[in-house]
Amino acid sequence: MKKIITVFCILLLTGGFFFAQTTDEPATTDESVTVSPETETETAPAENTPKQEVVPEDNTADTEASQEPSDFQEDFVYKMNQKGDQFINISLRLNVPLKPAPTQLYVGGAGTIGYTRFINSVFALGGDISFAYSTTVGKNVFTYVPILFKVMYQPTIHQFEFPLTLGLGFAFENYNTDTYFGFVAKPEVGAFYRFSPSWSFGLSTGITLMPQVAKQDFYMGVIFDTALTVRYHF
Repeated sequence: MKKIITVFCILLLTGGFFFAQTTDEPATTDESVTVSPETETETAPAENTPKQEVVPEDNTADTEASQEPSDFQEDFVYKMNQKGDQFINISLRLNVPLKPAPTQLYVGGAGTIGYTRFINSVFALGGDISFAYSTTVGKNVFTYVPILFKVMYQPTIHQFEFPLTLGLGFAFENYNTDTYFGFVAKPEVGAFYRFSPSWSFGLSTGITLMPQVAKQDFYMGVIFDTALTVRYHF
């Protein structure tokens, strides 16, 4: 009987010790299983997290880029010539001497080639060289080769251009065995039609002034000319 009681006491003590170890472990709840820091971050953002502001996209560059073709087209349409535009001109001239009088110097002719470059839409700089001649009463030939630096102002109306030009330079003059190198000035006005972006043609008139000083005497040659001119623009 004592043995039975002793065994029963041992079993009772062993069961109590096992039950005490089980109750010491922390209980696991459903909240610890289902809730995690990642879930809390996704479902409920922290109160101190700064709000993100939506910055509107800057489309200024795109707008300016989209306007560039239209601006270029506007300049092309309304400005016949722009800075940097150039042309080469070739002219055939009819020379009418005013001084000396036509009774001494007959009507003659000239050929001219020149180059001009625009510094803005209406002003241009350039130059030309001509070979001109006239016959005299004595069947002799008076020749001169003017080399001119030119300043041009050219307003436009639609496809018509009206150049106003002033040329200054020097001329090589020859009559029989006499030669002369002197100053030359030439104002000129013209009217041209721009047939295409590359070609224009028109008429111009000018007066060539050629002063001479020989043997302490002063002479002034005045020759009026009318020219038919073709210009190639590039």
